[in-house]
Amino acid sequence: MIVVDGRRDGAAVKPVVALLGRNAEITLIEQLIRDQRDSPRGIVLEGEAGIGKTMLWSAGVDLASASGLTVLSTRGCQPDTDVSFAALTDLLVPVVDTMLDQLPEPQQVALEVALGRRTPGVAQALAGAREIGAAVLSVLRRLAAAGPTLVAIDDVPWLDRASLDALYFALRRLDGVPLRLLVSRRTVGAVEDGAPSLPQLLAADAIDVVRLGPVDASIIDQLLAERLGLRLPQRVLQRLVQQTGGNPLWALEVANVLRGTQGVVSAMPVPQSLSSLVSRRLSGLGDAAREALLVASAMPQPTLSLTSAALASAVPDPNGAIDEAVRAGVVVESAGRLRPAHPLLGSAVLDALPSTRRTALHRRLAAVVLDPEQHARHLALAAGDEPDRELADALDAGAGAARARGATYAAAELAERCIRLTPPDAVHDLVHRHVVAAELFLQVGDMERGRAHAAAGRGGDPATERRALQLQVETTYWVHGRRVAQELVATLIDDAAIDRHLRAVALALAADVGDTHGTARAELAERAIELFDTIGDTADAQALSTALRYLALARLDAGEGIPWDLVARMEALERDLVWIPPVDRVSVSLGSWRKSVDDLDGSRAGLRKAIADARDEGEDSVLPALFGHLALTECWAGRYAAGQSAVEIALRNANDTGMAPIVLHVAQALLYMLTGQVEVGRSLIAARLPSDGSSVDAQRTVIYEHVLGFAALLQGDDDEAANRLWTAYQQARAAGIHDPGRRQRLEGDLGQALVNTGRLDDARALAAELHAFAERTERPTLLGVAARIDGLVFAADGDLDAATTALRRAVSCHERSPMPLELGRSLLALGQVLRQRREMAAARRTLQDALDRFTELGAVPFVRLAQAELDRAQRTRTRGALTASERQVADLVAGGLANREVAAALFTSVRTVEGHLAAVYRKLGVRSRTELAKRAGAVGGLEAAE
Repeated sequence: MIVVDGRRDGAAVKPVVALLGRNAEITLIEQLIRDQRDSPRGIVLEGEAGIGKTMLWSAGVDLASASGLTVLSTRGCQPDTDVSFAALTDLLVPVVDTMLDQLPEPQQVALEVALGRRTPGVAQALAGAREIGAAVLSVLRRLAAAGPTLVAIDDVPWLDRASLDALYFALRRLDGVPLRLLVSRRTVGAVEDGAPSLPQLLAADAIDVVRLGPVDASIIDQLLAERLGLRLPQRVLQRLVQQTGGNPLWALEVANVLRGTQGVVSAMPVPQSLSSLVSRRLSGLGDAAREALLVASAMPQPTLSLTSAALASAVPDPNGAIDEAVRAGVVVESAGRLRPAHPLLGSAVLDALPSTRRTALHRRLAAVVLDPEQHARHLALAAGDEPDRELADALDAGAGAARARGATYAAAELAERCIRLTPPDAVHDLVHRHVVAAELFLQVGDMERGRAHAAAGRGGDPATERRALQLQVETTYWVHGRRVAQELVATLIDDAAIDRHLRAVALALAADVGDTHGTARAELAERAIELFDTIGDTADAQALSTALRYLALARLDAGEGIPWDLVARMEALERDLVWIPPVDRVSVSLGSWRKSVDDLDGSRAGLRKAIADARDEGEDSVLPALFGHLALTECWAGRYAAGQSAVEIALRNANDTGMAPIVLHVAQALLYMLTGQVEVGRSLIAARLPSDGSSVDAQRTVIYEHVLGFAALLQGDDDEAANRLWTAYQQARAAGIHDPGRRQRLEGDLGQALVNTGRLDDARALAAELHAFAERTERPTLLGVAARIDGLVFAADGDLDAATTALRRAVSCHERSPMPLELGRSLLALGQVLRQRREMAAARRTLQDALDRFTELGAVPFVRLAQAELDRAQRTRTRGALTASERQVADLVAGGLANREVAAALFTSVRTVEGHLAAVYRKLGVRSRTELAKRAGAVGGLEAAE
């Protein structure tokens, strides 16, 4: 059916592929191989069993290899679904030796363990699956960067879950990588295969699905002649094609039967389904060959020696049985391994096996396999429903082996089966195994099953009880919410009769989820730490770390800065912990906290390092939060383009993980507002408020009300701005949040809104609070905001001298601030006061300075405010005159240049050009480039409107 050879033309090898009836499909595969786009592309070959998918897939693999592509290939089969990383091992065989040394150490270790090249360590048992996916991603990126690469998977629904998860993780993250994917998968046709569903390995727009249909009579005729040397009468051929639906495999099998009818082909009935035909074929096998097919079908590509060992107790001559099965065409041998000639043969022979014989087969196989996971799976398939201590122990060992390799789903399934087979009187084992199952299901995201196992794991020895409680609270929080999680710890934290270690853990958990009384987190965390300190070195490190983190956060909120003594304790604990989720790591917390205390450079560096670590370890779930914090850091630093880029990456990761943290929405909204889309940013946050009018927690109230208040301030609604910002301020104080960096830096906006609405006493009190805090912490940004509020209050009272002094102090402080928008706002306020003092030249210089700074930032709403103030400061005859920079931009734009071309000509940024152009439009009273060009050609040219 396929002819592949290589014909040399100089140094090149040109493949020639002839696949009967599939020329169009071959052309599509050739186009995929030649595709030069720098993005992943793929083809999925779909069709019923026997339609020719594997043959076409094989032809594609040969074409890619002959064309110089690096080809990673694997073929799924039903027994492989129970062997973790079987497919991944096959895929990476050609490249793993050269690639391992190029990977980051966590990925290298994880991949070596998954592929059976390294004995797993303790840490690997908790953190394997994500690193394996990240390692596969790194391998594919490096291969694709080195040259064209094809990943080819035949019968993908029969891949083992661990391999499929790793590939799904990697392939979905290959943005901008020229990797090609060729996949085949069976659709339900003549045979109900029961294969698992297939996840979308690439984005829908990167995949072409090619459904293979039937071939016509001429192709079937040629196929029979080439394969069987058979020519059928036309009427029999037509009947054959009709009855087999043009399915090549079915037609071949039927014709093979017809060939032996010696002239009575016209009377030979054609079976009504392919499955019945396969059953008929198997019925003609000898007992020894059938046993060989059974073993080859029930094991994942067994070696000749392993198959022979499994057959030793079933047939007199194991090697002879294998030879007989190969001669009968039901088993094929390749590179010393055996497999059914077609997946249908393996499925059919196993399905036809009586339950008692199936049990005996799996017991026999369990006795010869060496891998603990395979051994456990065969025992599980052989086991009944009655408890069996020996079987349960074997399954426990198998679950441990799967977990250690990073095959978390497989480990979870085996752990549950182990629990069902554990005798009820083995109480210690049952409790411990429920806790292990809870950990596994938590890792794979099945919170409900994890919660059930955690609850069943309560009541064991003290260490197991503490771990079960932590798992139960965590999973309950996600399944039933905070209140139910609180109730689990509320009865423990005040009970002096219970074990103090357990009570310390309960208090640490309460510092996270809260108790039912509204007790401050700091108090709960301090009580937990006091108890842990009495326990000493044996204290539960993870729970203690949780308590320390929440106490550190409470102190930061209270305005005490980053508590480095607590950070040092957390770092020491983290070094001793086997593994800790990235979201709980000290480096991640510090990356977020540093921006709150004005260390934007430190925050940026820490967050980037945390992002790199998370990517190396495959911890995608934490990326939206990390990029959200990075976006907010860049927003405060005045790097709006960098902030928007971080938002875009965060949103892509949030779509993949289903997790979009508050900080991401806040950063996105603020960036919209600051770059001119105020209403878009306001609507983004307004849409997150409960539609039924119910309240949200204090943290969300502070965040949402600040953003909405800031939007109202920019839109000129001072009353709404003052009300919302005052609500946010009061909620923050009530929640113990006194550090301005932890309450969204709302003070500058609130102070301005209070002055605009005549609430001068409230503004004075706010400024006084800020002065005291800023002087204690020596943070120039806050000193400048406090001085600016003073200046606005003095100006509103009519004391322009005091206002000028305060605002000059604000400008001086903000010249030392890492937040450039604050300097612009202080310059703007100073310019306004200077104009009121009739110091017009100084006012114009100051306002122009503010305008230039806002323009450079791209802070569009403030550009408009500064420009309006500058316009008022101009003399009447020159009001609104273009600055030299604006005239340069206007001349070039009127001459037909695009913004990017103008920026290049003037050696400045596109954002600066956009700011100048907005000012030109406003001054000249034009609304488009066309109107500007007309204005330039008119009498008076580019003189500003009066």
